[in-house]
Amino acid sequence: MGRAEDGRLLLLEAPLALFPGEVIEANVIWKARHGEGRVTRWVTRDPRRTEAACAVADLCGGCELWEAGRHGPELKRQMVADLLRRQLGEDQPWTWHPAPDEARRHRIQLHWDGASLGYFRRHSHALVPITTCPAAADPLSNAIPRLLEGIRGQALTTRPGRWELSTGSPADQVWATDERSRTWTLEPDGWHRATQPIRHRLGEAVLCHEPGAFFQVSPPWAAEAFGSLLRDWKVQGSTLFDLYGGVGLFSVLLGDRFQHRVLVESGTAAVAWARRNLEAAGLPAECLVADVAEWVPEGLGQPEDVILLDPPRAGLEPALCDRLATAGVGTLVLVGCDGAAFCRDVKRLSSAWRLEQLAVLDLFPLTSHVECVALLTRIP
Repeated sequence: MGRAEDGRLLLLEAPLALFPGEVIEANVIWKARHGEGRVTRWVTRDPRRTEAACAVADLCGGCELWEAGRHGPELKRQMVADLLRRQLGEDQPWTWHPAPDEARRHRIQLHWDGASLGYFRRHSHALVPITTCPAAADPLSNAIPRLLEGIRGQALTTRPGRWELSTGSPADQVWATDERSRTWTLEPDGWHRATQPIRHRLGEAVLCHEPGAFFQVSPPWAAEAFGSLLRDWKVQGSTLFDLYGGVGLFSVLLGDRFQHRVLVESGTAAVAWARRNLEAAGLPAECLVADVAEWVPEGLGQPEDVILLDPPRAGLEPALCDRLATAGVGTLVLVGCDGAAFCRDVKRLSSAWRLEQLAVLDLFPLTSHVECVALLTRIP
């Protein structure tokens, strides 16, 4: 972030990280109150920069912090601090939870254009061909050449489109899923059609889901981070309303700290897996297929209950915030993967809910993305 001579805010983007104090050239698009720029050249470079451990780091649209090296987590913390200071005020306390060095992606999305397999270039649909990905778990990275081999050898569909490579926890078996949700597993002799789910053992918890379905990018680290945070915050009570509950991650992590559970999710397949996961964990629950914003009624719950929301990136709808203001529960936990939308929602809820705890988790190593978590209590 910088400022123009007239005081307007300037937001800068670079593929290999930016250190405070560096002098750069950028193409800037000026808007009414701020400018947005893409760095085109470094005039001076910070001595803390390191050589990227990825051969296509300057082209690929996936990671953004390779040249920050070991200073990447601190750069992210500074970006988060700036956002929270501007959005929630100078005096708002919060905790930072950096990713461990071993955290890697358990899902990657590749694209096949009929000739090459790789990631999209930054701000483009042109491909950057790759044969390895150091941001991914080793089994996924090692499977990239095998995926290309399978496509070219027609063991897999050759139709151009998106492919997702995914693995369970611990990372061992590899699944490949095409745009039509057809799935293959990688065996020693090649790819074979598959119907079995992906399985994650996360501490004492076990969760399964369909290949290609949404789940945490780095499940072991996400489960550890969320689990310890909810435990430290003593999130417990009578009924848990697990809204945007997916396949049941939070309900399973909270385990027997609740007597009853109500999980609401719009995806039919996700809810089916949530039922299975919670039943397998011995956690009876009511799992409902519904749009959360439409399902939440006025006056939801009792003082001993908890609402936990993990909405999509866009955050909470205004009408949902209004109904949450009338909720009868005593505690609300809000999770958000877009910092600006998350802060907006915290402020929208502030007329009825007091922000007690705020944490930011680095669940997306090597990128500028983070996961924000807030613990809010009812204002009497």
